[in-house]
Amino acid sequence: MSTLHIVFANELPEALLRCWSEGDALLLAGPCVVAALTADTSLPSPCYALDDAVRSRGLNAQWPAHIPRLSHSDWLNLLAQHQRSLSWS
Repeated sequence: MSTLHIVFANELPEALLRCWSEGDALLLAGPCVVAALTADTSLPSPCYALDDAVRSRGLNAQWPAHIPRLSHSDWLNLLAQHQRSLSWS
C-alpha cells in the first residue's frame, strides 16, 4: 500500500525513513520546503513541494529543478494516486 507522506514540520522527522515503503512519495509543505535546499539532506524519492510554500519563502531562484513544485490541485491528484496519506508536523 503506497503512502503520501506530507511534511509540515520545520525539518524531516527521523521516523520518516523507518516508515518509508516502496511506492511512497514525499510532499514538502510549509517550512519543510527549506530542507530541499540543504546540500547534505538526502530526500526520499519521489519528492514534491507545494509551490505556495516555496514562493512564500522566496526560494524561487535557488529551487532545485529535480523537485517538482505542485499547485493545490496537483496535490489532490497526488493524493488520489496513493492509498493513504500521512501528515507529519
